[in-house]
Formats: sequence, structure tokens, C-alpha cells
Amino acid sequence: MRLLADNTANIRHNVRVEEQLIDIFRRGANDAWDLNLTPAQLDQFQQYADLLVEWNATRMNLTRLTSPRDIAVKHFLDSLSVLRVMQIPRNARLIDVGTGAGLPGLALKIVRPDIHLTLLDSTAKKLTFCRAVADALALTRVDILHARAEDAAKEMDHAHAYDVVTARAVASLAKLLPWTAPFLLSGGVLVAMKGANVDEEMSEGRIAAKNFGIKLEKPVSLMLPEAEEETERKIVLGRRV
Repeated sequence: MRLLADNTANIRHNVRVEEQLIDIFRRGANDAWDLNLTPAQLDQFQQYADLLVEWNATRMNLTRLTSPRDIAVKHFLDSLSVLRVMQIPRNARLIDVGTGAGLPGLALKIVRPDIHLTLLDSTAKKLTFCRAVADALALTRVDILHARAEDAAKEMDHAHAYDVVTARAVASLAKLLPWTAPFLLSGGVLVAMKGANVDEEMSEGRIAAKNFGIKLEKPVSLMLPEAEEETERKIVLGRRV
């Protein structure tokens, strides 16, 4: 009887955790940011969170942020901040460089299922997780690319082939631009997702950008909704001219 009671308590705890995560995420995405996510999309994010926590605990180190609020705010809402600073073209080809646990790429794909997504990482086991998430969520047009960015960008299928390149906390702008600019079509956009101190990188970043025909815009500052403490993110857009 004690075992049954413990199992019941665990189930109730897990349900409360899931409800807490999705409530936080819904308030941030729909109430604060007017993204109008559907119940089906919210359910996909919940499944994503469940897989992230499970795999992180039992298979591999994917993230140190595993509380419901951290996943909702610092993973999912942070990823969707891209949609606050730019309009991704319909049916765009988007490559997420250094995708890790699939962020921001898979989060954007849930909200924008029309995009053709490529997830690139040099660590194969992380891409195994990304494929598992894409399959569990029935996401189509998701390609997995196990490679270093600087090598993949030289391949015929990937050089100058993408409308959007995302990179979330991958490297300094000066290092990031040589890895990402070669993926972009003319008029394509690099989305460099950075922390609050990105201003310190802008001078060297602009020099690197000029060498690759990229025009860097001024960093856009955003505050992540529903964070326990004030959490600022900055996004730098770079357009291939």
C-alpha cells in the first residue's frame, strides 16, 4: 500500500510540475508576447520539456537548467524571442548552428511548422536527442546535420542555401561570423542570440561582418517575461548584402 501511495504522490507531483511549466510558458508566449500558440502547440512544448528532462537525467548532459520555470523561460521563451525581432519568411530554409538540445530551432519549428529546418551540431549524441524530439512531436521537414559549421558551409548543399541562420550563445561575433555567413543567401539574415554584454563584441564583430558581406544591426534588447529575476537578452541581426 505504501508503494502505491508513493507512486500516486509522484504522479500528482509530476502533473503539478507539468501544469506549472505550461502555465508559465503560456503566460509568457501568449499573454506577454501575443504569439497565440494553440493548445496543440503548447502540448508539443510540454512533450519537448518532458523529453529534455528525461534524457538529461538518464542519457546525456543536455542542460543545467531543468526547473519548470527555467525550461519555460530560459529555454523556450528565450528561443521564441527571435520572433520578437524579425519576421521569418514563409517556407524559409533555416539552419540552427550549434543547436545543442535543439534550441532555438525546434522551438521555432513548433510555432512555425512551415519552415524547413536544419539542425547542425558537432556532437552526434545531441543530434540523436533532437531527432527523437522531432519524431515524438511529428515535426516534418527537419534535417539533422552532424558536422562542424565551418566544414558544412563549404558543401554544395549548404553554401549560400539558407534564408535564416540562428546561433544561440555559440561564440563571440568575431568567431561566429566566419562560421555562419557562408550559409546565407543574398538577403538572408543571421540571428545571433546573445547575453546582455554583447555590446563589447560589436567593434570586432563589425570588422568580421564586413569581410563576409554582412551588415550588422544594432543589438535589440529584450526582457524575458515570467523570469523570477530581471533577465535581459540581446539579439544581433546581420543581413547579407
